[in-house]
Amino acid sequence: MKQISVIATGWTVASLAVSVAIAGCGSDKSTTPSSSAKSSSSSSAPASSAAPNSTSGTAQPSDYSNLLIKPTDIVVPGDSFKLMQTVPVPNGISGLFMNQAGARSIDDTIYVYPDANAAAQARDQAIKAITDPDLGVRGGAATPVDVGVGGTMAIGTTIKAEGTQAKGSIMFSEGRTFVDIEFQSPSGDPVPADFVVDVARKQDAAIKAGLPG
Repeated sequence: MKQISVIATGWTVASLAVSVAIAGCGSDKSTTPSSSAKSSSSSSAPASSAAPNSTSGTAQPSDYSNLLIKPTDIVVPGDSFKLMQTVPVPNGISGLFMNQAGARSIDDTIYVYPDANAAAQARDQAIKAITDPDLGVRGGAATPVDVGVGGTMAIGTTIKAEGTQAKGSIMFSEGRTFVDIEFQSPSGDPVPADFVVDVARKQDAAIKAGLPG
């Protein structure tokens, strides 16, 4: 109980810090670093169903590990995150980040397609299920956000074996990539929308800087 209380405070502080940073930067997104994450244990069906066919890509999954954000991109006062694992997916990469207590996770998956149109089609297909009560975010509304192309976010909960947990999901495309990032934490530690957007923008910037031609 005590641990959850401390974590909840940290999320709140993180949200306030991000809000101040965004207000200071105005609408200049070009200088905003990028970040994202998606856990293998909480991988969403929308992302899986939107994954590119293994024969449609132009490079091996391992080629894309440089596109993931770094743990230091995830800024939460009084807490820190570690990259627990990277998992190659068909024509892409997935990275799982967890905090010190193992109570919060960020599951970041990047799929790389042959072109931007294919990435946009995968994004649109996955977004249809972002608020699916069984596969996506329960109790949340799909909300457009200014991240990448077609950015869409939902904040709510999910049902796990251990009970209800807080969940946030954000999806967008950038060039020939489709990105699906999921945030998960205890039910008493809701995921702040500003924090989700901040991490997604950092991931967007990392893709712009590191995507091979």
